[in-house]
Amino acid sequence: MCKPHILLPSWYHMEILTTIERKNIDIFLGQKNEDENYLQRIEVKGKKPRKLFFIIGNNRIFFFKVGGKIETDHHFLDILELKYDGIKEITLKFKNDNGKEPLIFGVETDADASEIVLAIDYLFTLNFPGMQSNRLKITVPEPKRTEIYSSPNALIPDMGACGGFTLTYFSMCDHMNIQPISEVSWHIENVISGTLIREFDYGFFFKKERIITADARPIMAALSINPYFNSFSIKDIKLSSECIFSIIGLINQNLYFTKLVLNGIGLDRSTTEKLIEAFNSNKMIPLRELDLGNNSIEDKGMMVLGEYLKVTPYELKSLILNNCSAGKNSMTVIGEAVSNNENILKNLKYLDVSGNRLENDGSSSFSKLLERSKVLSTFLIGNSNPQFHQLSKVCISLTKFDNSGNRITRKDNIHRDMVSFLNHSIYLSSLNLSKCQIPVEAVADIFGEGNLIKLETLNISDNDLGDEGITILCDFMANHQSIRNLDLSGNFSKRTKARQTAIESIVNMLEKKSKTHNSIRSLILNSGYTGGGSSSRQLKGDLLPIVCSVFYNGSLKELDISGHSSGDILAAAIGKLLQCNTGLETLYFDDNSISSRGLTLIKFGLQRNTTITQLPLPIKDIAASLKSDATPLNLQKLTEVSNEIQQTILDNYTNKIQGTTLTNNSIKTQSLSRSRANSTPLVIDTKSTIATCAGLNSFISIDIDNTIEPLANLIVN
Repeated sequence: MCKPHILLPSWYHMEILTTIERKNIDIFLGQKNEDENYLQRIEVKGKKPRKLFFIIGNNRIFFFKVGGKIETDHHFLDILELKYDGIKEITLKFKNDNGKEPLIFGVETDADASEIVLAIDYLFTLNFPGMQSNRLKITVPEPKRTEIYSSPNALIPDMGACGGFTLTYFSMCDHMNIQPISEVSWHIENVISGTLIREFDYGFFFKKERIITADARPIMAALSINPYFNSFSIKDIKLSSECIFSIIGLINQNLYFTKLVLNGIGLDRSTTEKLIEAFNSNKMIPLRELDLGNNSIEDKGMMVLGEYLKVTPYELKSLILNNCSAGKNSMTVIGEAVSNNENILKNLKYLDVSGNRLENDGSSSFSKLLERSKVLSTFLIGNSNPQFHQLSKVCISLTKFDNSGNRITRKDNIHRDMVSFLNHSIYLSSLNLSKCQIPVEAVADIFGEGNLIKLETLNISDNDLGDEGITILCDFMANHQSIRNLDLSGNFSKRTKARQTAIESIVNMLEKKSKTHNSIRSLILNSGYTGGGSSSRQLKGDLLPIVCSVFYNGSLKELDISGHSSGDILAAAIGKLLQCNTGLETLYFDDNSISSRGLTLIKFGLQRNTTITQLPLPIKDIAASLKSDATPLNLQKLTEVSNEIQQTILDNYTNKIQGTTLTNNSIKTQSLSRSRANSTPLVIDTKSTIATCAGLNSFISIDIDNTIEPLANLIVN
């Protein structure tokens, strides 16, 4: 920790200690990790008059006996009041003194007393710059106070990095007798300092076994008075009860947080009730975003939260309560609260209650929010069993809706209630219908002509639509005015005679949309197969025509074709894609049974590419290759090709960030132009594209190790 600097009296360097006293005091201060910022000889008044040495350290004041042995010490935070009446005497009152008389001591001159006042005030302000309440009280009558604070020795301390957090943290550790965590101060000084980061991410620190226990107390105490950080975040770390109560204490005092994320930390009903008490106690915190998701708060805890939300003064613009084990009763209360509290209603833009139980009553209460709100733009109710006949009201500002995991059937026209809700949300641009078990016959009802006309992002993954459903969907999407991002993952079940038609529909959609201003920018087509059960969702060789169809598609920016076990033949197609395509920026292709040979083909294509900036290595394929062939030669090949791929991606990313082009890019461009000139232009004929993919089979058998341009003469219509 850096030593604080104060302007010491001109006579300070005159030694007033004997050699033995100096040695004893230095040893004691060294053990306490304290510096000697001020030293003076004093005379204690009262029932036991005595002469002592008075030292001001970084965090404490010390009283040493003649001879150099410690009598007592007090942390700055233990001092209630420092009083100086201008008669060469200092009076110190301490907190929790159990009725003892204040400590009164005399000094030799008025100047000595003034220096003590200035030194303690300076160091307290340096360590706790954001403290407003419970601050050390310094009482000096006028005109003496003006005289002291107008002298040249009256300095204003410079606030350290991030609102002086490091010094505050170290001082709090000293006060609580807890060993500081070095990662905390290092992170503040070397990562956050000098940036625009104002969020304190508690989950960043490495020594999680310490931050989840009582060692969190000084961090929370330092944050509670820190004026720099305006948000606190911790996700997916189960904390001890003591650590959670430290966070609750932080919320009870902080005056600066606008965002609070306590997602998946182990909150239950009782700790949630304590958190609500802290909110009720601290009306001054300017909270705008609250995330309590993924905590087992349960119905009783959520009921308490709902009652609080009815009267909270916080103008919340984001509220996340997903997966809180809440039933319909508590969700009804939550819905009524956000619908009727004007502070929330006028500001709430983002609401996530997915993973709880809405059912009839909960759906009805949130319908009131949809009817009254003019600002709600994101509404997430996945896996919550909503009843759309109750969600009859429409929110005109809604742009993003998540209904994932809620089964859609044609029975009793349930899907028609949902379709009516979606189509009345006229500004809806993002829709998640994954894992809804959508029947094929419902696809046309949901996505038919004239429906969801402003939709830009659609996630319809894991619905097992099959070849027929994909064909119907893609035919609609090919003529859709706005769709830009499409997730079709996990929809290919058992291969049928209609598979070729389904592939043609995807290819036709990509090609037709690429000719318009609203082309497909992101296509997610991973298999959704995780390695367990049936692998029927894998496209295997059927994936090749889709890859070949985007060779010259300049509008597609992201493509995910993971998990299809297509083999090295796919690697050859990817290599050619990378060589030809000048628009693609992100590509995922793991779990496709690609060997070191296939990775080499991808590397060759990548060497002629300047636009790809994200291409994660296929870890599953590399692991499988090493498992089947653990020889040093195979390991060397995989290591070398992986390093070359990563280096090329890094070069592309650096060029994109810097807005410059490497000197050899002109050579790459010329080579690329020659390659394209020798290749047959892409023909918008899906059946021809599928047929010519068979040529890849013979291509992957050539000796790539002895071929200078292995991809240059690969021609695919």
